[in-house]
Amino acid sequence: MNHTDAAQPYDNGRMPAWQEEEIHLSDYLNVLKRRKWPFLSIFLVVFAIVASYTLSATPIYEATGTLHVRGETGKVDLLGGLGLGQSSPVEAEIEILKSRTNAEEVVRRLHLDRQWRPDGPPFAFEILEFDSSFEKPVFKLELLGRNAYAVYNQEKELLGEGRAGELLRITGLSLLIDDITGEVGASGTLVLRPFQAAVRSLRNAVQAGERGKNTSIIDLTCRNADPLLARDVVNMLAHVFVERSVKFKSQEARQSLDFIAGQLESVRADLDAAEKQLERFKSGSGLLQLEAEGQSVIASIAETERELAALDVRAAQLRFAADALQSALSSGRSYTPAMMAGETSFAAMAQQLAEYEARRKVLLIEFTSEHPQLETVRRQIAEVQRKLLATYQSNLAGLETQRDGLQKRLSGYERELRALPDVERRLAQFTRQARVNAEIYTFLLQKHEEARILQASTISRIDIIDPAIVPGGPVKPQKKKNLLLGLIVGLMIGVGAAFFLEYMDDTLKDPEQIKKLMGVPIMVTIPYLGTVHGSLRRKKKSSDLDVDNALITHHHPKANGAEAFRMLRTGLHFSSVCERKQVQFVTSAMDGEGKSTIAANLAVTWAQNGKRVLLVDCDLRRPSQHKILNLKRSPGLGKLLMGDAELSDVLQTNSGLSIDFIGAGIPVPNPAELLESRAMTELLDNLRNSYDYILLDVPPMLLVTDAMVLSRSVDCVMLAFEIGRTGKKMSQLLKDHIKTLQAPIAGLILNDKLARGARYYGGYYGGYYGGYYGGYYGAYGDEEPGGGKKRKRHVPKR
Repeated sequence: MNHTDAAQPYDNGRMPAWQEEEIHLSDYLNVLKRRKWPFLSIFLVVFAIVASYTLSATPIYEATGTLHVRGETGKVDLLGGLGLGQSSPVEAEIEILKSRTNAEEVVRRLHLDRQWRPDGPPFAFEILEFDSSFEKPVFKLELLGRNAYAVYNQEKELLGEGRAGELLRITGLSLLIDDITGEVGASGTLVLRPFQAAVRSLRNAVQAGERGKNTSIIDLTCRNADPLLARDVVNMLAHVFVERSVKFKSQEARQSLDFIAGQLESVRADLDAAEKQLERFKSGSGLLQLEAEGQSVIASIAETERELAALDVRAAQLRFAADALQSALSSGRSYTPAMMAGETSFAAMAQQLAEYEARRKVLLIEFTSEHPQLETVRRQIAEVQRKLLATYQSNLAGLETQRDGLQKRLSGYERELRALPDVERRLAQFTRQARVNAEIYTFLLQKHEEARILQASTISRIDIIDPAIVPGGPVKPQKKKNLLLGLIVGLMIGVGAAFFLEYMDDTLKDPEQIKKLMGVPIMVTIPYLGTVHGSLRRKKKSSDLDVDNALITHHHPKANGAEAFRMLRTGLHFSSVCERKQVQFVTSAMDGEGKSTIAANLAVTWAQNGKRVLLVDCDLRRPSQHKILNLKRSPGLGKLLMGDAELSDVLQTNSGLSIDFIGAGIPVPNPAELLESRAMTELLDNLRNSYDYILLDVPPMLLVTDAMVLSRSVDCVMLAFEIGRTGKKMSQLLKDHIKTLQAPIAGLILNDKLARGARYYGGYYGGYYGGYYGGYYGAYGDEEPGGGKKRKRHVPKR
């Protein structure tokens, strides 16, 4: 069979049939099969990393508490309702909850800046006081006996000895511990962490978020390696948050109470003075009460002055609210003041301002203060502030207008009083002062009691619905989930790496692609010779010469590789490319592509066909044929061409193979010149008369010029091409060199030295080129030609 005729035809510029084939699942599986070692290595490494981390990681526990943010209720209405705190959005409450101030308070109360790590046997105690000025406050404590302990520094130098319940004071250290339990000799390390470092660690461990949209339910969680500590942090932080909310609201009520108390004190003094003056006047004048007309005027005046007093209080509250707004904004508090619950304009603007403030705080978590979104929010806050302050000023102006009206009315009443008789008019004046102050005092006293009750009964808008409990199990690492993810990720990365290596690999493995690129017919494909039914060893590298498997046509004549060489012999015999075939040489592009093995086995197959065969090792630089044939290297071709030896001196015979051999000989300084010499031409001409076939093992074409100079003296050239080793650029360079050869090219001999082609194309590859990988006809275990029992498989010795 001549594989020159096996090429697929091209249809008028269309893509070849092999390129038009659809890609099947088996193609992808073949990629993984070819790249199984990188795939398996990466998969195992990734999975091992994930598994080792999962199995060795410290368990992390998560404690969760639930809080509810209620709407603001129960605010005292002071002469129209002075509200000093508008309800903040839940986002703002969450930011307050996670604030540094709250975290600092939790660290103080739970002493999270102190760390105690026992070294071995149990050793526990209660720390009542611990302070140090050391640059690195790390101390080693050792239990000396009942309630006695020793303190060492990092250099294991004794700093002092103390007893439980007694304060130990030494230079740079103050320590008071109690309730010591443990075995004598037990020890551990006591560390005082930087306070702010402990605060940062706590804030990183704590998370808070609203459960669902507009639910006002906050889930507060903490993760820690100690489940008890995780629970305590959540509960303490929730307690501190509620405590601060109550404290803030009580301060608000106290401010209102102080304001009313100041007014009460002034009005009380005026009332006492007015009542004394009224009593003295009645005693001195003998006039006890006014006439009906005078009483009517006094009642009108008292009502008008009460309204004036209410307007004065209302104006004072407006100014107080404006000042409170400025103070809150300058200090960065997250609430805004609201005036007069009945005024919707105040409530709407205050709510809008609080929402913008909450949004600003949320953005500060993700962006810097110079971010455009934060600048936009700041402009929006400033605009609402201006509107709110303008509303305050407008209301103050309205109050002034009302006051002017009341003053005019009061002036009219006073003219009516001046029309009364002198004694009656003076009685009306004293009565007026006493009555007005009494009504105002009664009014303020009522509000004072309301504010006092509110201060005493202030409750937080934050309710702790579910306090945290001790977690039942760790949340990290999730072993099953991590191992499954490690398996999946390892497979994905391994598969990706396999396909990436396949994409980056530009070596030629497809015979049709090789034939198209090289423009030379393929004579045969030599399968992998490294094993015969698994009995022979695999070569470590492509360039290694496996002498045990080299002469497969002689040692294993029924193996697949031997059949391939016989097919090469037959194809060469019937080839129409080379008119004469007596002198042949086998070369390759680079070293290690198997040209020497091919030349030796081809020579053996010619000899097995009854031909007189001479094998000449023309590779004067790195000869190897003498190893394959188990003959001598010297004297050889080098001395023969230099005239230092005769043909009979260098000619060797391997009787077992029935071939003659001329070795390369000792290294020579000018091998290319010797092969190009007239002596070489005359030698080949003389040898033609003695042999049917002369095979030359020639050095690689792309490395030296030996093949070029010898091509003038031979009848045909065969090129060994290793599958899966030579890239496209190298193949193009080889193609250019082929054009310079002066002898016809019989074709390419594809050599699958490392089974790359078999792995690349699977069963189809071998089946298409002679079934080399799926067994061979009449293989081991079949009956002998003459009949009889099956023989056992032959396992050759190494």
